[in-house]
Amino acid sequence: MLIIDQGIFTLELVDNRVCMNFNTANSKYPKELVESSFQREVNFLHKISKYYWAPENIQVSESERKLFFKWYGNTCEQVMPPGWEEQLAQIASDLHTAKIYKPNFYPKCFYTDNNDCLHAFVFYSSSDYAEQPISIDFYKPILNEDRLQVVDQLSVDGKLDMKFLIEKAFNEYIKWPGDPLPGIYKRVYG
Repeated sequence: MLIIDQGIFTLELVDNRVCMNFNTANSKYPKELVESSFQREVNFLHKISKYYWAPENIQVSESERKLFFKWYGNTCEQVMPPGWEEQLAQIASDLHTAKIYKPNFYPKCFYTDNNDCLHAFVFYSSSDYAEQPISIDFYKPILNEDRLQVVDQLSVDGKLDMKFLIEKAFNEYIKWPGDPLPGIYKRVYG
C-alpha cells in the first residue's frame, strides 16, 4: 500500500482502489476541522455523483472517516489525456451549474481513467454559492502560507466570498500545462 500525505487527509492506494483517510495525526488540524472537511468531501461527492467525471464506486465509512473509490494509479500531475483542456472546462462548467465553488483545481486533484476521462476529487474545501461569504478562520489551518496571504487580502471581516478566490486561483496561481484556466474562467464565469 502506498500512502501519500495530503495534509488534512492521507491518500491510501491499494490496487485499483483509493482511500481518502481523514484521520490525520497532525496537530495542526483541529478535530472539528478534520470532521468538517470529511463531511464536506462526502457531501460534495454525493452532489457531483451524477457527472461522468465524478469518482466511481464511492463507498463511505462515516465511523472511520474514510472514503473509497476506484483509482487508476495517477493524478494529472503524471497523466494528461487527449482533450483534457475541454474536459477541465466541462468540469468547471458543471460545477458552476451545480453552484459549487471548488478552490482545489490543481492537477493533483484530478486523475485520468483508462478511457482518457478526467475525474475530480478533493472537495473538502468546496462550498455552495448559497454559503457565501464563509468564515475563513475555521479553514486557515488547511492553507499554506501563500494561500493564507491571498485569503487575507480577499476576506472582509473574517468572511470570504469564494467567487473572488476562484477568480484569483484560475487567473493567477493554479497552473496547468499551457495555462488554460484563465480562458476557462472567462468562458465559464464570464
